[in-house]
Amino acid sequence: MADTELALLIDRFMRRIHTSLQAKAAEFDTENVGPAGGMLLLTLAEMGQPELHALTERFARDKSQMTRVVRTLEAKGLLARRPSPRDQRASVVYLTERGKAVVARLEAALAETIGELVAPLPQADVQKLKALMRGIAA
Repeated sequence: MADTELALLIDRFMRRIHTSLQAKAAEFDTENVGPAGGMLLLTLAEMGQPELHALTERFARDKSQMTRVVRTLEAKGLLARRPSPRDQRASVVYLTERGKAVVARLEAALAETIGELVAPLPQADVQKLKALMRGIAA
């Protein structure tokens, strides 16, 4: 049975993160990647050098939507593509050095934002939350 209260609490927390990041975007989103671009860059940092179709699956988007976002970030010099060694018809997508610098800024802004949101909690609870999130993210 679905736990509606848990779902709503997580949704509220996610919206607070999003709202806070949007309010600070001018400070850290110097490349104007926006939320979709930021999510893609952070996901690339996590996945390494996935094939484009793997990103499409990860984001549950169609290929044309993902290709548009990738092209935009590629034009900004934040990521690049090359043929996959496994299948020359497929593209591998990876962060450039400039893209890695943007990811570092995004990670710092995200850490600051979440730090502000969990600041009222005792440090022991923050550590428990971190452990729970590791389990969920695994």
